[in-house]
Amino acid sequence: MVDKETFKNMKKQTQNKKRLVLVGMLFFNIGILFYLKYWRVLIGSKTLLLPLGISYYTLQAIGYFMDVYNSKIERETNFARFFLFISFFPQLIMGPINRYGIQGKQLKEEHEFDFENIKHGVMLILFGAMKKYVVANLLVTRISSILDKNYEGIPGCVILFAILMYSLYQYADFSGGIDMFLGVAELFGIKMQPNFKQPYFSVSIANFWQRWHISLGQWMRDYVFYPLALTEGMTKLGKWCTNHFGKHFGRVLPACIANIVVFMLVGVWHGPELHFFVWGLYNGLLIALSDILKPAFKKLNGFLHINENAKWFHIFRIVRTFILVNIGWYFDRIADVRQSFIYLKDTFVNFGNPLLLASKEYLRAFLGPISNFESHIILVFIGAVIIFVVSLLKENKIDVYTAIQKKNIAFRWGAYYVLLIIIILSFTFSSGDAGFMYAQY
Repeated sequence: MVDKETFKNMKKQTQNKKRLVLVGMLFFNIGILFYLKYWRVLIGSKTLLLPLGISYYTLQAIGYFMDVYNSKIERETNFARFFLFISFFPQLIMGPINRYGIQGKQLKEEHEFDFENIKHGVMLILFGAMKKYVVANLLVTRISSILDKNYEGIPGCVILFAILMYSLYQYADFSGGIDMFLGVAELFGIKMQPNFKQPYFSVSIANFWQRWHISLGQWMRDYVFYPLALTEGMTKLGKWCTNHFGKHFGRVLPACIANIVVFMLVGVWHGPELHFFVWGLYNGLLIALSDILKPAFKKLNGFLHINENAKWFHIFRIVRTFILVNIGWYFDRIADVRQSFIYLKDTFVNFGNPLLLASKEYLRAFLGPISNFESHIILVFIGAVIIFVVSLLKENKIDVYTAIQKKNIAFRWGAYYVLLIIIILSFTFSSGDAGFMYAQY
């Protein structure tokens, strides 16, 4: 039996050891990521090969150590099980960033053969492959032919056309890959964390990032946002601002600063190039300004007698968010920051005649030979319509897979074969597998 003072000292020593181990593991993981992903750029070297998906399993490992340190989960004593959690192959290339408290339990359990898992997994793989091969792979070279050549005086309508294609491409490529990997995991009875929830139906930028790359957003929220926003310094700043600028400003300012820091880190997480940092800063500032100006927007809506619950206002918010997101894609996609600002300016002040997009002769100057362009457009259009319809149904709380299973056998197999046939057709026109865009991060 130890006295109270001795117990306190023992507890403090244990906590110090835990903190030391945590700092060591963070330094080890972040150090490897920094060296492989950023150091080569800082020193101008391109000799190091970057392992696919290193950012994903590095964050996953960091999350595990943070959760153990904060006593959210029990420490895994079996290294093979921990290694399986980190290296589970469907998540390895591009996530999602899973949590040990959820996925670790599944990896320990026995999984009996379940035909329902097989059916649902195969359907997910087919749907994801349709997004990737029918939509993303047929768009990627067309986008590059416009945005990667720094044309002088290119009309804004052509730039906007390329950005909208990129918006569709990026979603189809990333969410398509995630669907395929979720489907593969489900074949083994493992349900990984979903990463998308109809992001283009979002009503604000903050809502968009709650629906796009969900696992990264939740990781940043738990391990960066809250620890930063709840620090003693932020609490004091909030109280000071409350006394000098009002309750609302004092309440939201710490969160605004934390959001800006989070999105700058998200930008850098994508890569060490400046345009990613600008893209992250753009999103962070938008969310911060939205929070700060929320009372002003509320008063403006009241002054204009706008019913915030009206259907038309909901649609307006979706369209407004879509526009703001696509402005951000200029900085995300165009590597030269100066060029991205030029293209953004030309989109508004040098829009040109959108009817030029219907001219094969004009498009040939940007897209090159377009003998297969009509076939590409038809397939991409079919794929985009399927994606939109499925997203719309899911947004209205309709489980598409369950709804299909309730139909007769002809309808069910028709749905399977439509996906399979257009995927096969896309291979005919594709210039080759472009790989997964988010695997490079």
